[in-house]
Amino acid sequence: MSAQGRLQGKVAVVTGSGQGIGAAIARLFAREGAAVVVNSLHEASSQATARAITDAGGRAVACVGDVRSSDDARRIMDTAVQAFGGLDILVNNAGFPLDEMIHRMSDEQWDDCVDVTLKGTFNCIRAAAPHMRKEGHNGRVINVSAMAGLMGGMGMANYCAAKHGVHGLTRTVALEWARYGVTCNAIAYGWVHTRLTGEREAGAEVLGHAVGIPRRVRDRIIEQHRANQQTPEQAANAALLLALPEAQYITATILNASMGQMT
Repeated sequence: MSAQGRLQGKVAVVTGSGQGIGAAIARLFAREGAAVVVNSLHEASSQATARAITDAGGRAVACVGDVRSSDDARRIMDTAVQAFGGLDILVNNAGFPLDEMIHRMSDEQWDDCVDVTLKGTFNCIRAAAPHMRKEGHNGRVINVSAMAGLMGGMGMANYCAAKHGVHGLTRTVALEWARYGVTCNAIAYGWVHTRLTGEREAGAEVLGHAVGIPRRVRDRIIEQHRANQQTPEQAANAALLLALPEAQYITATILNASMGQMT
């Protein structure tokens, strides 16, 4: 999509936007005219995304914070208001898979995945409420999800449960905030090339956990999904679709953006 200023005058918060899908969404929204609050756990990656936006002529600030913390979630939303005067679009992208078979999954593996992916989404929505629950606000809440939220997956009990929860939360927010003109939708992505779908042997970590997919398993999955793989930049277009003014009648929807994966 070429930039057409379709989000001119809007203010967006994108959590987990230091890299991957979140960074691609932040950059795309900025190209379309939105002012963006870039959030991640790490100063370096948050600043890198914000700098890429400002270097290209857009408006962005970085806000390091952990969405598992309700205090951090409020600070992230407040940053949008303080820096840009409001909050129109909230993209809850923070989350990560932490795969293990149920009989081997530790409490920490369950808690860290669910706390970031589901509780973090709830924290940010609750923190955004004072800024978005206003008559005629016409805002957008976009929850980044996955096909794991529509299906089960071996070794993914924590992630599947969290994403199913995100879908229930999405539909509830859509009902509660409809009177303010706020829509709430989720995007169920399939295979998107990020560090979370990279080889585990590459050494990527989140919260001290190794993330990624073992090389032999990953090779098999890539072969199975050869026809429906996306880059983060391609994936970001689904979020833009839901953020546009023309999407005002789309709400409580789980958008299948998996390039053909079926439930």
